Amino acid sequence: MLKVVGISRLHVTLLDLEGKWGRLDGGVGIALERPRVVVRIGECAPPIQPPFQVPGVCLDEDYEPHVGLGHTTQLALAVAKASAEFNGVPMDSVRLARLVGRGSTSGVGVHAFQWGGMVLDGGHSVKVKPTPSPSDYSSAPPPPLLARFRFPWKLYVNIPSRGRRIFGEEERAAFRARVEGTAELARVVLMGLLPSVVEEDVEEALRSIDAIQSLGFKRVEWLLQSEEVRSLASSMRTRGFYVGLSSFGPAIYTFLSSEREGRELISTFGGFVTEPNNRGAKVEWSTTNS
Repeated sequence: MLKVVGISRLHVTLLDLEGKWGRLDGGVGIALERPRVVVRIGECAPPIQPPFQVPGVCLDEDYEPHVGLGHTTQLALAVAKASAEFNGVPMDSVRLARLVGRGSTSGVGVHAFQWGGMVLDGGHSVKVKPTPSPSDYSSAPPPPLLARFRFPWKLYVNIPSRGRRIFGEEERAAFRARVEGTAELARVVLMGLLPSVVEEDVEEALRSIDAIQSLGFKRVEWLLQSEEVRSLASSMRTRGFYVGLSSFGPAIYTFLSSEREGRELISTFGGFVTEPNNRGAKVEWSTTNS
Protein backbone atom coordinates (compact mmCIF):
# COMPACT_ATOMS: atom_id res chain seq x y z
CA MET A 1 0.00 0.00 0.00
CA LEU A 2 1.19 3.49 -0.84
CA LYS A 3 0.17 6.35 1.44
CA VAL A 4 0.99 10.06 1.45
CA VAL A 5 0.74 11.77 4.84
CA GLY A 6 0.37 15.46 4.12
CA ILE A 7 0.15 18.68 6.09
CA SER A 8 -1.81 21.88 6.47
CA ARG A 9 -0.25 25.31 6.62
CA LEU A 10 -0.64 28.73 8.18
CA HIS A 11 -0.17 31.60 5.76
CA VAL A 12 1.31 34.52 7.67
CA THR A 13 1.16 37.06 4.85
CA LEU A 14 1.74 37.93 1.23
CA LEU A 15 4.56 40.45 0.97
CA ASP A 16 4.00 42.68 -2.05
CA LEU A 17 0.99 43.26 -4.29
CA GLU A 18 2.33 46.58 -5.62
CA GLY A 19 5.15 45.21 -7.77
CA LYS A 20 7.26 48.38 -7.62
CA TRP A 21 10.48 46.35 -7.65
CA GLY A 22 9.42 44.06 -10.48
CA ARG A 23 7.95 41.24 -8.40
CA LEU A 24 4.53 40.40 -6.98
CA ASP A 25 3.25 38.15 -4.21
CA GLY A 26 5.98 36.63 -2.03
CA GLY A 27 4.76 34.65 0.95
CA VAL A 28 5.75 33.47 4.40
CA GLY A 29 4.05 30.68 6.34
CA ILE A 30 4.35 27.61 8.54
CA ALA A 31 3.66 23.90 7.99
CA LEU A 32 1.37 22.26 10.56
CA GLU A 33 1.23 18.66 11.75
CA ARG A 34 -2.58 18.85 12.20
CA PRO A 35 -5.00 19.01 10.58
CA ARG A 36 -3.70 17.16 7.56
CA VAL A 37 -4.56 15.39 4.33
CA VAL A 38 -3.80 11.66 4.13
CA VAL A 39 -4.40 9.76 0.90
CA ARG A 40 -3.61 6.22 -0.22
CA ILE A 41 -3.75 4.33 -3.45
CA GLY A 42 -6.83 2.10 -3.37
CA GLU A 43 -10.08 1.31 -5.08
CA CYS A 44 -11.78 4.64 -4.33
CA ALA A 45 -12.93 7.45 -6.56
CA PRO A 46 -10.17 10.10 -6.39
CA PRO A 47 -11.18 13.32 -4.61
CA ILE A 48 -9.54 15.15 -7.53
CA GLN A 49 -8.13 13.92 -10.82
CA PRO A 50 -4.56 12.63 -10.33
CA PRO A 51 -1.96 13.58 -12.95
CA PHE A 52 -0.82 9.94 -13.35
CA GLN A 53 -2.97 6.85 -13.83
CA VAL A 54 -3.77 4.91 -10.66
CA PRO A 55 -6.41 2.31 -9.61
CA GLY A 56 -7.97 4.93 -7.34
CA VAL A 57 -7.18 7.30 -4.49
CA CYS A 58 -8.77 6.97 -1.04
CA LEU A 59 -9.00 9.98 1.24
CA ASP A 60 -8.25 8.76 4.78
CA GLU A 61 -7.89 12.15 6.52
CA ASP A 62 -9.06 15.56 5.42
CA TYR A 63 -10.00 19.00 6.74
CA GLU A 64 -12.30 21.86 5.82
CA PRO A 65 -11.61 23.88 2.67
CA HIS A 66 -11.56 27.68 2.55
CA VAL A 67 -10.69 28.22 6.21
CA GLY A 68 -7.19 29.66 5.68
CA LEU A 69 -5.19 26.44 6.07
CA GLY A 70 -4.36 25.80 2.42
CA HIS A 71 -6.65 22.83 1.78
CA THR A 72 -6.90 23.12 -2.01
CA THR A 73 -3.15 23.02 -2.55
CA GLN A 74 -2.49 20.34 0.07
CA LEU A 75 -5.14 17.98 -1.31
CA ALA A 76 -3.93 18.50 -4.88
CA LEU A 77 -0.29 17.90 -3.95
CA ALA A 78 -1.04 14.81 -1.84
CA VAL A 79 -3.03 13.18 -4.66
CA ALA A 80 -0.41 14.15 -7.23
CA LYS A 81 2.43 12.83 -5.06
CA ALA A 82 0.68 9.51 -4.49
CA SER A 83 0.00 9.03 -8.20
CA ALA A 84 3.57 9.95 -9.17
CA GLU A 85 5.16 7.63 -6.60
CA PHE A 86 2.84 4.76 -7.59
CA ASN A 87 4.08 5.10 -11.16
CA GLY A 88 7.73 5.26 -10.16
CA VAL A 89 8.07 8.93 -11.06
CA PRO A 90 9.36 10.72 -7.96
CA MET A 91 8.75 14.44 -8.23
CA ASP A 92 9.38 17.37 -5.93
CA SER A 93 6.55 19.65 -4.90
CA VAL A 94 7.34 22.37 -7.44
CA ARG A 95 7.02 19.96 -10.37
CA LEU A 96 3.86 18.49 -8.86
CA ALA A 97 2.39 21.96 -8.36
CA ARG A 98 2.97 22.76 -12.03
CA LEU A 99 1.04 19.62 -12.97
CA VAL A 100 -1.96 20.45 -10.78
CA GLY A 101 -1.93 24.23 -11.25
CA ARG A 102 -1.05 25.38 -7.75
CA GLY A 103 1.44 27.94 -6.42
CA SER A 104 0.52 30.72 -8.83
CA THR A 105 0.27 33.27 -6.01
CA SER A 106 1.92 32.18 -2.78
CA GLY A 107 4.46 29.37 -2.79
CA VAL A 108 4.06 28.68 0.92
CA GLY A 109 1.83 25.62 0.52
CA VAL A 110 4.01 24.16 -2.24
CA HIS A 111 7.31 24.53 -0.38
CA ALA A 112 5.84 23.62 3.02
CA PHE A 113 4.60 20.34 1.50
CA GLN A 114 8.16 19.52 0.44
CA TRP A 115 10.19 20.80 3.37
CA GLY A 116 7.98 21.62 6.35
CA GLY A 117 8.99 24.37 8.78
CA MET A 118 8.65 28.09 8.14
CA VAL A 119 9.14 28.97 4.49
CA LEU A 120 9.69 32.22 2.61
CA ASP A 121 9.18 32.46 -1.14
CA GLY A 122 10.34 35.16 -3.56
CA GLY A 123 7.13 35.84 -5.44
CA HIS A 124 6.72 36.21 -9.19
CA SER A 125 8.41 38.48 -11.70
CA VAL A 126 5.95 40.87 -13.33
CA LYS A 127 7.33 39.52 -16.61
CA VAL A 128 5.59 36.25 -15.73
CA LYS A 129 2.66 37.58 -13.72
CA PRO A 130 1.95 41.23 -14.53
CA THR A 131 -0.99 41.78 -12.15
CA PRO A 132 -2.01 40.43 -8.71
CA SER A 133 -4.47 37.53 -8.69
CA PRO A 134 -5.19 34.37 -6.66
CA SER A 135 -3.94 30.98 -7.83
CA ASP A 136 -7.29 29.95 -9.28
CA TYR A 137 -7.06 32.85 -11.74
CA SER A 138 -3.37 32.66 -12.67
CA SER A 139 -1.15 30.28 -14.62
CA ALA A 140 2.16 31.51 -13.18
CA PRO A 141 4.56 28.78 -12.02
CA PRO A 142 5.36 28.31 -8.32
CA PRO A 143 7.70 31.01 -6.99
CA PRO A 144 11.26 30.25 -5.84
CA LEU A 145 11.98 29.19 -2.28
CA LEU A 146 14.22 31.79 -0.64
CA ALA A 147 14.55 30.38 2.86
CA ARG A 148 13.34 27.57 5.08
CA PHE A 149 13.67 27.48 8.87
CA ARG A 150 12.84 24.93 11.53
CA PHE A 151 9.84 26.27 13.45
CA PRO A 152 10.37 25.83 17.22
CA TRP A 153 6.97 26.32 18.91
CA LYS A 154 3.60 24.65 19.14
CA LEU A 155 0.72 26.68 17.73
CA TYR A 156 -2.81 27.42 18.81
CA VAL A 157 -5.40 27.55 16.01
CA ASN A 158 -9.07 28.52 16.16
CA ILE A 159 -11.53 28.38 13.23
CA PRO A 160 -14.65 30.35 14.29
CA SER A 161 -17.82 28.68 13.07
CA ARG A 162 -19.30 31.95 11.82
CA GLY A 163 -16.13 33.15 10.16
CA ARG A 164 -16.32 34.05 6.49
CA ARG A 165 -14.95 31.71 3.80
CA ILE A 166 -13.37 33.89 1.13
CA PHE A 167 -12.83 32.30 -2.28
CA GLY A 168 -13.86 32.56 -5.92
CA GLU A 169 -14.83 35.96 -7.29
CA GLU A 170 -14.75 37.57 -3.85
CA GLU A 171 -11.14 36.49 -3.40
CA ARG A 172 -10.31 37.68 -6.90
CA ALA A 173 -11.82 41.10 -6.20
CA ALA A 174 -9.76 41.42 -3.01
CA PHE A 175 -6.57 41.31 -5.05
CA ARG A 176 -7.64 44.54 -6.74
CA ALA A 177 -7.87 46.41 -3.44
CA ARG A 178 -5.37 49.12 -2.59
CA VAL A 179 -2.60 47.99 -0.23
CA GLU A 180 -0.58 50.18 2.10
CA GLY A 181 2.49 49.59 4.21
CA THR A 182 4.30 47.18 1.87
CA ALA A 183 7.77 48.50 2.68
CA GLU A 184 7.15 48.34 6.43
CA LEU A 185 5.71 44.84 6.07
CA ALA A 186 8.86 43.62 4.34
CA ARG A 187 10.96 45.15 7.09
CA VAL A 188 8.91 43.48 9.83
CA VAL A 189 9.19 40.07 8.16
CA LEU A 190 12.90 40.30 7.30
CA MET A 191 14.17 42.07 10.41
CA GLY A 192 11.57 40.94 12.93
CA LEU A 193 9.76 37.69 12.31
CA LEU A 194 12.37 35.56 10.55
CA PRO A 195 15.36 36.25 12.85
CA SER A 196 13.13 35.85 15.90
CA VAL A 197 12.15 32.36 14.72
CA VAL A 198 15.79 31.44 14.09
CA GLU A 199 16.80 32.75 17.54
CA GLU A 200 13.73 31.12 19.14
CA ASP A 201 12.55 34.40 20.64
CA VAL A 202 8.80 33.82 20.83
CA GLU A 203 8.02 37.24 22.32
CA GLU A 204 9.66 39.11 19.45
CA ALA A 205 8.20 36.73 16.86
CA LEU A 206 4.70 37.43 18.17
CA ARG A 207 5.32 41.19 18.22
CA SER A 208 6.10 40.86 14.52
CA ILE A 209 2.92 38.82 13.92
CA ASP A 210 0.92 41.55 15.64
CA ALA A 211 2.50 44.28 13.49
CA ILE A 212 1.83 42.34 10.27
CA GLN A 213 -1.95 42.34 10.84
CA SER A 214 -2.34 46.02 9.89
CA LEU A 215 0.09 46.08 6.96
CA GLY A 216 -0.12 45.32 3.25
CA PHE A 217 -2.55 42.72 1.99
CA LYS A 218 -3.13 41.33 5.49
CA ARG A 219 -5.12 44.45 6.31
CA VAL A 220 -7.35 43.75 3.29
CA GLU A 221 -7.88 40.15 4.44
CA TRP A 222 -8.93 41.30 7.91
CA LEU A 223 -11.47 43.75 6.47
CA LEU A 224 -13.29 40.85 4.78
CA GLN A 225 -13.64 38.78 7.93
CA SER A 226 -16.69 38.51 10.18
CA GLU A 227 -17.33 40.27 13.45
CA GLU A 228 -17.04 36.91 15.25
CA VAL A 229 -13.47 36.47 14.05
CA ARG A 230 -12.49 40.05 14.91
CA SER A 231 -14.15 39.73 18.34
CA LEU A 232 -12.30 36.49 19.10
CA ALA A 233 -8.98 38.06 18.12
CA SER A 234 -9.74 41.07 20.33
CA SER A 235 -10.61 38.83 23.29
CA MET A 236 -7.37 36.89 22.87
CA ARG A 237 -5.37 40.12 22.75
CA THR A 238 -7.10 41.29 25.92
CA ARG A 239 -5.76 38.15 27.64
CA GLY A 240 -2.24 38.93 26.41
CA PHE A 241 -2.03 36.80 23.26
CA TYR A 242 -0.93 38.28 19.95
CA VAL A 243 -3.04 36.94 17.09
CA GLY A 244 -2.54 36.36 13.38
CA LEU A 245 -5.09 35.69 10.63
CA SER A 246 -4.05 32.81 8.38
CA SER A 247 -4.53 33.82 4.74
CA PHE A 248 -8.12 35.17 4.43
CA GLY A 249 -9.15 33.19 7.51
CA PRO A 250 -11.33 32.53 9.31
CA ALA A 251 -8.53 30.57 11.01
CA ILE A 252 -6.58 32.62 13.53
CA TYR A 253 -3.48 31.54 15.41
CA THR A 254 -0.80 32.34 17.93
CA PHE A 255 2.51 30.79 18.98
CA LEU A 256 2.76 29.10 22.37
CA SER A 257 5.56 29.52 24.87
CA SER A 258 4.17 26.87 27.27
CA GLU A 259 1.71 24.00 27.60
CA ARG A 260 -0.22 26.12 30.09
CA GLU A 261 -0.95 28.76 27.47
CA GLY A 262 -2.43 26.13 25.16
CA ARG A 263 -4.67 24.78 27.92
CA GLU A 264 -5.81 28.29 28.83
CA LEU A 265 -6.73 29.17 25.25
CA ILE A 266 -8.60 25.91 24.62
CA SER A 267 -10.55 26.13 27.89
CA THR A 268 -11.49 29.76 27.22
CA PHE A 269 -12.04 29.89 23.46
CA GLY A 270 -12.05 26.33 22.11
CA GLY A 271 -9.79 25.66 19.15
CA PHE A 272 -6.84 23.28 19.20
CA VAL A 273 -3.08 23.03 19.63
CA THR A 274 -0.83 21.50 17.01
CA GLU A 275 2.84 20.77 16.56
CA PRO A 276 4.56 22.42 13.62
CA ASN A 277 5.52 20.04 10.84
CA ASN A 278 9.27 20.40 10.29
CA ARG A 279 9.78 17.60 7.75
CA GLY A 280 7.11 18.05 5.05
CA ALA A 281 4.77 15.41 3.63
CA LYS A 282 5.75 11.73 3.96
CA VAL A 283 5.45 8.87 1.50
CA GLU A 284 4.82 5.53 3.21
CA TRP A 285 4.89 2.08 1.61
CA SER A 286 3.56 -1.01 3.39
CA THR A 287 2.50 -4.55 2.57
CA THR A 288 -0.97 -4.18 4.14
CA ASN A 289 -4.12 -3.24 2.24
CA SER A 290 -5.81 -1.10 4.88
